[in-house]
Amino acid sequence: MAKNKSTNAEKNMRINRFARLLSNGGTRSDCLQYGASQWGLSVRQSDQYIAWARDVLKDDWEIDRRTFTAELLSQLATLQKESRKNGQGHIALGCINTMAKIAHILDK
Repeated sequence: MAKNKSTNAEKNMRINRFARLLSNGGTRSDCLQYGASQWGLSVRQSDQYIAWARDVLKDDWEIDRRTFTAELLSQLATLQKESRKNGQGHIALGCINTMAKIAHILDK
């Protein structure tokens, strides 16, 4: 008996789930196991979803260097502020040092 095709929404959800697995350190075998147990996917089907997921991850990082630098500095500034509030001065100092390195103020 033939299986029903997934809808576009299901396909996108599966792609994003595989992308999340990969970005959290999951391996191909983790994805294969997850695809089989959650959705009954074959190895071939899971490999296709993995390929699509890798394309999503690549697209996420296709930004210019200045934009990426600005995003990193903003994230570090937020982390530094939270660290100070929580009395974690060593983490705040690490953030400041990293920000200075990114801005090329300190030697790497």
